[in-house]
Amino acid sequence: MTMQITQPMAENAEHRRENLFVRIVRRLADSRELTLFVLVIALALVMSIVYPNNFPTASNMRAVLLNLAPVGILVCGMMLLMIGGTFDLSVGSTLAFSGVWAAVVAGWWGWPAEVAILVGILVGALCGLVNGLIVTRIGINALIATLGTLTIYRSLTYVTAGTGVTPITDAFAAYGRAADPLLRIQSPFWAMLVLVLVGGWLVARTRFFRQFYFIGGNPRAAQLSGIRVDRLILIGFVIMGGLAGLAGVLGAARLNSAVVNAGVGIELKVITATVLGGASLKGGEGTILGGILGVLFIALIENAMIINAIGVFWQGLVVGLVLLFAVSLDRFKTSGRA
Repeated sequence: MTMQITQPMAENAEHRRENLFVRIVRRLADSRELTLFVLVIALALVMSIVYPNNFPTASNMRAVLLNLAPVGILVCGMMLLMIGGTFDLSVGSTLAFSGVWAAVVAGWWGWPAEVAILVGILVGALCGLVNGLIVTRIGINALIATLGTLTIYRSLTYVTAGTGVTPITDAFAAYGRAADPLLRIQSPFWAMLVLVLVGGWLVARTRFFRQFYFIGGNPRAAQLSGIRVDRLILIGFVIMGGLAGLAGVLGAARLNSAVVNAGVGIELKVITATVLGGASLKGGEGTILGGILGVLFIALIENAMIINAIGVFWQGLVVGLVLLFAVSLDRFKTSGRA
C-alpha cells in the first residue's frame, strides 16, 4: 500500500529539516570550543589535500606554531579581561615598549640577559597598572583609556630607542631562540603553551579567577556580594600588561632585535581571537582554551593565504571579517536565549 504524500506532510518534513539545521548551528554556536575545533580540523584537512607539498610539512607547522605564540600569550590576558567585562587596546604598544626596554638594558647598558628580561616584563606590568588605575580609579571607559595609552606607549617607544636596538646580545637572543631537540620549536611557543595550560586551569578551577565571571556577568551584584570589583579589574590589567611584556621580550630575543613598530595592529588579532574563542562583548563568558583555538584558526587562515600567495594587505580584511563572524555568532547565541 502506497502512502500519498500530501502538501502539509511535505511542508512538515521541510520544517523538521530546517529545525534540525538550526539546532545544529545553535549547538555549534553554544559550544564555541567545539565550533572552532571542527573549523580547525576542516581547514587543516582541506589545506592538506589541496596543498600536500606545502601545508602538512614539519617546517610549515613549526612556522605556524611559532607565529601564533605572541598572539596566544596576549589572548590569555585579554580573555581574562573580557570575562570581567573590559579589554585593553594598548597591548601592541605595550609589547613594543617592553621589548625595546629589555633590549636597551641588555644591548646598550650591558646588563645580564636575565635582568633585561625581568625589566621588560616589569615595564609591561607597569603599563598595565597605569591602564588599570585610569579605568578603575579615574573611571574613564576602557575604550578611551587604552586607546589613549596605545598612542602614549608607542610614542614613548620611539622616544626611548629611535629606530630600535639591533643587535642586542647573543646571551639575550638565546632565550628566544632555544628550541626543543625533538620538534625544534623555539621557546616562545613553549612559553605560550605553559601559559595556556596554567592560565586555563586557574581561570576554570580557582575561586580567585572565577570571580571575573561574576564581575562580567553582573558587576553591581558582584560588588554587593563582597567581591572587590575594582581591585580585581586592576589586577587583570596588570596581568595583561605583564603578558604583553613577556611577548615583547620573547619576540625581541628571537629576532635579536627590538623594533619600534613591533605589535602594530596585533590588538585586532588578539580581540578577534578572544571573541572568536567565546568571550562575550558583555562579559561573563569565555575560556582560555577557546581563545587559543581562535588564535590557531586565524593562524591557519593566514598560513593558507601565504601559501596561496595572497598579499599581506588582504590579511587585515580577512581578520576583520572573522571578527564580524565571531560577533555574529555571539549575537546568534544571545538571541537564542531570549
